[in-house]
Amino acid sequence: MKSLDEQEKLIFERASRLKRKRLKRELGALSAASLVCLAVITGSVYSFTGGYSRMADGESMGAFMLSSEAGGYVLVTVLAFAAGVTVAVLAVRSAQKSKRGSPPEDDRKDSS
Repeated sequence: MKSLDEQEKLIFERASRLKRKRLKRELGALSAASLVCLAVITGSVYSFTGGYSRMADGESMGAFMLSSEAGGYVLVTVLAFAAGVTVAVLAVRSAQKSKRGSPPEDDRKDSS
């Protein structure tokens, strides 16, 4: 039979492994969501601008933003910014949640 100290150590080790596994899963989900956002943004730019042939012409691209056809670029820019903010907020909340859920290192060592 294991002593209480050994059992407590095993419990904390298992909790730590489970926490690392959950954080790894969350990181994978955020990475996949970022990849999907990148694909959607790239596809949106392609569809709103009529492909990349317009960029290959070499005509004044800076002046293009002043024309009436710039609405697609503006929409894609706003959507990309919103997606970036959303991913950043989710990452910060996940980090705060993981910090709140774990007991401090000092408390674990004092109890043994």
